[in-house]
Amino acid sequence: MKLYIADRAPNPRRVLLFLAAKGLNPVDIGLEVIGINLSDSANRAPDYLRVHPLGQIPALELNDGQVITESMAICRYLEGKYPDTPLFGDELMTQVWIDQYSRQAEIEILLPLMSAFQHGHPFWAGKYEQVPDVAPVARRRAQSRFSYFDHRLQAVPYLAGNNITAADLTLYAALDFGRLAGLKVDEQHPTLLRFYQRMHEQFKDVR
Repeated sequence: MKLYIADRAPNPRRVLLFLAAKGLNPVDIGLEVIGINLSDSANRAPDYLRVHPLGQIPALELNDGQVITESMAICRYLEGKYPDTPLFGDELMTQVWIDQYSRQAEIEILLPLMSAFQHGHPFWAGKYEQVPDVAPVARRRAQSRFSYFDHRLQAVPYLAGNNITAADLTLYAALDFGRLAGLKVDEQHPTLLRFYQRMHEQFKDVR
């Protein structure tokens, strides 16, 4: 299998975090991790477009040639192949909460921060049609959702309950990406900050 990733990009990092949280070493499961350099638009090169015609990262190419192209779809596949340490839950309501909070973390925090980065960071100049006024609006949108997650984490240590799940990995990847996008969680949201610090201590070396 081949996993195509890009340095510092949050969606491929979600897959790497998923592997780490399950205790899976890519080498041990026959997974070749291939870095795609976004700075020179390698994701738009013909070789990669043959893998994923939309040029998006990540992508998982299976040994039979099939390609899975969304981070959570890739994680679902890995969960099915390696069910130990389940991160999508093994009971109905746990699965429901994981899907709910993972989707909310993605839509309400990760996607606005990605938009802020794309429209406001010099990295994307000339690669993406930037509208600078979008960046601060997107950051404010993400920050306005911090209270929601802070409140949830006052009730439980992790978003879906007592154990780390895919939802927490999505939220952590989003918050950590905020450092590049110009928005950090701080003492205004102390419970969310403690969650981030706890997750960062565990996963800061996963890149």
